Amino acid sequence: MDCSSSMRTNSPIMYLSWAAVIRAMGGFALRLAGRTFAVQSLLSAGPWWNMIAFVLLYHSHRILGPDYQSNDHVAFARDLCTIAETGCRIVSLSALVNLIGPKPLLGRILRSRHRYVALTFDDGPEYDAVDFDHPIFGHQRSFLGAMQDFRATREGHAQRSVCATSFVIASPSARKIMETEFDPRETYLTEGSLSDDWWTPAIDSGMLSIANHSWDHLHPGLPTVAHSRQAKGDFREVDTEGDADAQITDAFRYILSRTAGRATPYFAYPFGHYNDFLVNEFLPKHQHHGMRAAFSIDGRAVDSTTNIWCIPRFTCGLDWRSPGELARILAG
Repeated sequence: MDCSSSMRTNSPIMYLSWAAVIRAMGGFALRLAGRTFAVQSLLSAGPWWNMIAFVLLYHSHRILGPDYQSNDHVAFARDLCTIAETGCRIVSLSALVNLIGPKPLLGRILRSRHRYVALTFDDGPEYDAVDFDHPIFGHQRSFLGAMQDFRATREGHAQRSVCATSFVIASPSARKIMETEFDPRETYLTEGSLSDDWWTPAIDSGMLSIANHSWDHLHPGLPTVAHSRQAKGDFREVDTEGDADAQITDAFRYILSRTAGRATPYFAYPFGHYNDFLVNEFLPKHQHHGMRAAFSIDGRAVDSTTNIWCIPRFTCGLDWRSPGELARILAG
């Protein structure tokens, strides 16, 4: 179950009426070509009408120290406040995806009133949803716990929706190996931290959705991966339908089976890697994989022209390292 956000605005009814007349009466538009052209340009392509959104990415296993720059748990809790302070509205991925692309005039008017932020987490450690104690840096509030704390504040209460999506790795055997095959300079994991036991309770919270981050991430620490050429560490090597099915379709089927069919139909490219085959062929032209959108880590804002099969995200610790840097991103 994906949490959702409703949007309310004061619709400019008189302006909408003129817009409807102009669109409906081609002859009228021709007689007043100069003035009508200006109005039509505003309605179709002007920045006032273009939705602006930001997808933020965090990693709950990134715990390299006790402060903002080195610990995504510290950063995430602070960033929720920054999002509110900048006047942005938190929405679910489903709400954001639904805002992308050409929409009827009224839809463009409604979506133009806010700057939107969607929150995402990658790789699927239980730390996304479960508090734990780090052996050096002490108690760590989970991302879900931080959202619950924020929602209880005045700023959080003002948000229509406080929610996020965790992109998880499907293969149980791969996850088990990944719990020991990691670089401690970049990641903190323990035995059982990549289990899927937390997926359903997270969905039950109403604040966290579970989505697809591939079958085995083509993780370089695995003895074998689900790929015809055993390509590891580069998801751009997924360039055939068979390999794409093994990494995307099979992964989503497993995740659905472990969440009683309640996983959300979105895919995050491992390592942020994608290619023309995935973006322009496999994902948009096939339906059996079950995906509705896919996400990269390209570090750009989202607007109504964004390709839904390559929606960019900003990464904490990479694209910003302080609340001020995040605020500048959200200011556009």
